[in-house]
Amino acid sequence: MTRNEEYKALLTELEAVPAALEYTVSRALTREKTSQKKRWAWGISAGSLATCFACFVLLVNLSIPFARACGNVPVLRELAKAVAWSPSLSAAVENDYVQPIGQSQSVNGITATVEYVIVDMKQLNIYYTLDSRHYPQLEAECHASLPGEPGGYTTSSGSFGTPNGELRSARMDFIERDIPKTLDFQIKVYAGHSGEEPALPAQAEEKDPFAPTGSDPEYLAEFTFPLELDPAFTAKGELFPVDTEFQLDGRTVSITEAEVYPTHMRLNVRTDPNNNAWLTGLEFYMEDERGHQFRPATNGILSTGMTGGSDDSTIWLDSPYFENSQRLTLHITKAEWLDKSAPRVRLDLRQGMAENLPEDIRFLKAEELSGGWIVSFLAGIKGENTMFGLFQHTFWDEAGQEHDITWESSTYGYEDPATGEQVDDGSVFTAEFPLADYHGDTAYLEPLFSHTTQFETPVVIPIK
Repeated sequence: MTRNEEYKALLTELEAVPAALEYTVSRALTREKTSQKKRWAWGISAGSLATCFACFVLLVNLSIPFARACGNVPVLRELAKAVAWSPSLSAAVENDYVQPIGQSQSVNGITATVEYVIVDMKQLNIYYTLDSRHYPQLEAECHASLPGEPGGYTTSSGSFGTPNGELRSARMDFIERDIPKTLDFQIKVYAGHSGEEPALPAQAEEKDPFAPTGSDPEYLAEFTFPLELDPAFTAKGELFPVDTEFQLDGRTVSITEAEVYPTHMRLNVRTDPNNNAWLTGLEFYMEDERGHQFRPATNGILSTGMTGGSDDSTIWLDSPYFENSQRLTLHITKAEWLDKSAPRVRLDLRQGMAENLPEDIRFLKAEELSGGWIVSFLAGIKGENTMFGLFQHTFWDEAGQEHDITWESSTYGYEDPATGEQVDDGSVFTAEFPLADYHGDTAYLEPLFSHTTQFETPVVIPIK
């Protein structure tokens, strides 16, 4: 296919000026002018259209990154699939809010390619691929190096098990700082299990549950991609005051301000220090004047700061940015609290009994091994397929000495104590963690919440 045929096919498929063209020239033209050009395109003459077509052909043949982006329409389809689970990111792709990158590197027979980013003032989503002829399944750890002072952001990746050649993603959430203009995106690649490899022998030694976790795998290749983020994206975001105080379950709460970004929305919450409990969780939804609803964030953090001891916190939800909503109203359906006078949970490990457990949590079992105790709890699932933390990552012995909890594992369902079979009816999950190097009879845990309040009639708070 010639470049001209590629162009015609692209116009037919995308039914608009290609996104790659729009964002290639966005450094030279303002987004307003680009949008205006799209509106005028329907009325231009045949001669002008021919001129535009000629300019496009020149750009395709002279600009390697642009030619590559135009040839990657299937990758754009894959990007739409990769963000389908997130209303906010799906809306970003539908509205051409994507910056093509097109950087590729090869090391030790492995090729890494950063295809696209979706970025605004507070969040960066990076979409990349890994491929190799030598390794049937690759896995990766992602990191970032930023200019200036360290900290103020978190990095996460949810692409474990992604087949070679398919889009993977990594996300950076900026909590206490705005996103920089440039950063280095680092990928460390190691071999995964393809599913075609033989299973381990049944007599293979089981992993020690008390062994230290977090050891690094053997890396096959390491990549560093310098990313230059387009200011047309990184400046996007709106912060506006709310300053609304209200009563929630007889306690004083206020929404101080709202932040709306293309990738997500944040509501900053403050509770009265004189309340008898800390707010540790909310169930809610936002609704605009047309009935569009925005739920707790599916592509970001659910909340920050909602712990015992904090009066300031932030809740995250999907973004109304591309809906151009004129009015936004918050509907709160459930609140989670930690009583300030709540005692620690007391575990009788030998008898398998517990005192002062938060509601909806049950002590399932305690098993003593050579390296200490393994304890398990049963908890009700919140919302749709949502597991959550139950306790602080420390425990105390009878003498009051504090010990670390090094890991926690959560699985849907539970093991039937009578039959040993796994049961999963979609209503509960099991949380398990070790009390390493401990053989006492009693242990104490600090709960993350005490109780929840369900509101039969949602508490309605105007936001905008």
